[in-house]
Amino acid sequence: MIFNKTIDKLSIIENKTVYILAVTLVTLVAALTYPFCCYGETCSNHLCRIINSRPIFGIVLPSSPTSIGFYLSKLKLIHSYNVGRMTFYYGKLYHISVVISVPPPIGDFSYVSIDTYLLEKLFDPKFIVDPGTAGSHVSFLSMGDVLIGARIVNYTNYMTSRRGRIQPGEFSSLVTDDEGYTLGNPNPVYLYSDPDLVNLAYTAALQVAKYTPAHILHSIAGRRPWIVKYGTQGSGTIWFRDPTQIKQNSSIFHEDDEAGDFPIALIPTENKIPFVEIHTISDSALNVPTKIGKYFHLCSVFAQNRSNKIVVRMIKMVAHGYRIVSTFAGGLEDPYSNNIRNKLIPPKYIYKWTMENGIKR
Repeated sequence: MIFNKTIDKLSIIENKTVYILAVTLVTLVAALTYPFCCYGETCSNHLCRIINSRPIFGIVLPSSPTSIGFYLSKLKLIHSYNVGRMTFYYGKLYHISVVISVPPPIGDFSYVSIDTYLLEKLFDPKFIVDPGTAGSHVSFLSMGDVLIGARIVNYTNYMTSRRGRIQPGEFSSLVTDDEGYTLGNPNPVYLYSDPDLVNLAYTAALQVAKYTPAHILHSIAGRRPWIVKYGTQGSGTIWFRDPTQIKQNSSIFHEDDEAGDFPIALIPTENKIPFVEIHTISDSALNVPTKIGKYFHLCSVFAQNRSNKIVVRMIKMVAHGYRIVSTFAGGLEDPYSNNIRNKLIPPKYIYKWTMENGIKR
């Protein structure tokens, strides 16, 4: 009897141990896989296969079926995860781990901020990349040209004098130098991309963007695109189409183009994650007057496709041995010294083409 009771007690202890181990294992698997759970027949109770590798690239896309379809057709081992209206896709491209987000819509600062924050906190990517389109604020910068955003400025962050003069920064009394950066200043004027990512993006753009056809340039002749390595990416919730307003704003903030992607620079800066913004020009109020029609949408699709191809080439280069030795994280201090100029100077072939073929207002 004593022997049998001892056996029963041991069995109970053993069963409890197995039970505890099982629960611990399930909890661990759930914790590890939760951010990467997919929905569908292959996924049960939000548990998917464990993805061990940390994503190298986090890509924030504009809300476009064409764009996300382009990436999903190339990604392997795709897992999707939804948070409210935000959708994240995880997979491998050229054996490089990638996570893609599609905030709705890209121009809304609140949505983009939330989306970028969730992407970084849930997936912890090493780098953030923003491929998109933009409107030119430089008369020589035309459709199909590519601007690498070495620095990003929120040109809707300003106060005005009683006479209407724009002064950069809502709290301009805190700004004590031309760049708007002071240690401890919560409201810097410029944020800066990672130099290694800028170099990678520029090299990839030179390989991908070889020629822009005449119908995209709204001209009788096509040309080789202008790839701007050290561009100033203007960002805001205002879309400028009036040439006078564009010139006034650009004289203060020195932006070369405009897009609504400031949070994609701000959130990585706060989380100390290197980032870069890559925008292909889709419209130009200073060259071809912007009209929302078939031509505008044609240029938008062309421009986004070019930016997407540049990012894919960047990933391919990394997969084939291109090393990103990045130590720059934070985005507040200027790592470029005099490389970023307040006014872009076009290459000779761009100047000549524009004089011969461009409308140039």
